[in-house]
Amino acid sequence: MKKRQFLKINTVKELSYQLGLPEAFLISTADKIDNCYRKFTDKDKKGKERTFYIANDNLKKVHQKINKLLDTLDYPINIQGGIAGRSIVTNASIHVGKKYVANYDIKNFFPSVNYKIVYRSFEKQKCTPEVCRMLTRFTTADGCLPQGFATSPKVSGLVLYSSNFRIETLLKPYDLAHTFWIDDLTVSGNRPIKKFQKLFYKIFKQEGFSLHDDPKKARITDSQHRQTCTGLIINQELNPEKGLKDKVRKELFLCKKFGVNNFLKEHNSPFDKDRYLRKLAGNISFLCSVNKKNFIFKEQLKLIK
Repeated sequence: MKKRQFLKINTVKELSYQLGLPEAFLISTADKIDNCYRKFTDKDKKGKERTFYIANDNLKKVHQKINKLLDTLDYPINIQGGIAGRSIVTNASIHVGKKYVANYDIKNFFPSVNYKIVYRSFEKQKCTPEVCRMLTRFTTADGCLPQGFATSPKVSGLVLYSSNFRIETLLKPYDLAHTFWIDDLTVSGNRPIKKFQKLFYKIFKQEGFSLHDDPKKARITDSQHRQTCTGLIINQELNPEKGLKDKVRKELFLCKKFGVNNFLKEHNSPFDKDRYLRKLAGNISFLCSVNKKNFIFKEQLKLIK
């Protein structure tokens, strides 16, 4: 499918047509948007307390269509998170085998993306004010970009267009690569990265964001130490971090030696045999997607089955 550079939607009627939803449905949902989601507090993957949002059925239907619409956009290759056809594997692959790797993350990213920033992102997509307002109402909650909305990863990509362009312009002459995975920025190359750090902080500050940590304490690693990107090791070739691989290897060994049912019983597993094997197969598929050398685990799983 040919990608387009801009959404360029002129009217709510045209938006309705492109989303494949009735115009009256869009207007009524937008008018009562505050009743179309609920929020709760929980810990994120990093263990920090965050506010999460869940859309109701009507808003989920709109989000699904907006995501399909955003999939028609030709996002820059540097923006990886949440984009169709891109994954933590494609993201990390860009940084494999580099002498230097630097990892940064944007502080309080979702709360710091207010509705004005989201509106401007749609405005830069050459949408008219009425379309920008409606899309912003559908994709924000409590005045900011919400964690939990299905649209947030793709909208975050739009929000980072300007930052991405400025960083690319800065780094390209030095043959340094960078990618965004939502609020995580990875920079890599064979030239020192440290001298660019103050400029990174300055760019993000001007764009309305701030990076975690002091510039002097950012995580820059050379090829003599373990380099990671979105949870994958990227030194010489792509590999998952050791924990999952060792866990799968150990479970395959024990299942082969004692049998699956005995293994589950011994470890008080909450899974039955079929469900456990599906879970194990999923982990193995992930390991294989990261590195083809892990296909040996698939052969071992066949023997167990």
